[in-house]
Amino acid sequence: MLGGCAAQPTLRPLCPPLVAYTPQEQAALARELRTHPDLAEVPLFLTDYANERKELRAACPP
Repeated sequence: MLGGCAAQPTLRPLCPPLVAYTPQEQAALARELRTHPDLAEVPLFLTDYANERKELRAACPP
């Protein structure tokens, strides 16, 4: 069989592109969160999102 002689493929993780947020967008989000303290769950979701972004950057360096 010739398939056994083929070179091993290079495996790389599939990396979705990360959205880049401007400092102005980040400041606007922080302002909105301060303005609406009743949105208690939103910071939890944003923390999870930030952690996922950090893990993607570690797994998929530029």
